Amino acid sequence: MRKRRTNQEWQNLIAQSESSSLSTLAFCKLNELNPSTFYAKRQQLNKTDVSLGFVRAEVVEKTTKYQAQCATANMILLVNDVELRIPQGTPAAYLAELIGALS
Repeated sequence: MRKRRTNQEWQNLIAQSESSSLSTLAFCKLNELNPSTFYAKRQQLNKTDVSLGFVRAEVVEKTTKYQAQCATANMILLVNDVELRIPQGTPAAYLAELIGALS
């Protein structure tokens, strides 16, 4: 009878395989694993487990904080009913980043 393994057991086997000097096929043979099952399980777990692979990420909101020493606002920017007061002495690089993010 075949042994049923939990996802955690498969993750451990995959990690052992990746850290070993053996090829995947040799690792499967040594551990009496079906290579097709091993590859399928590895692919399945890579899709669901961040620790085993990359996950597509999306930036929802980018926030940059900048606090000026001078509290006097010399420029007011209105965007979609939002008023942004930009203090004197704000670095040009920050303003360029801000305008780029708003466009």
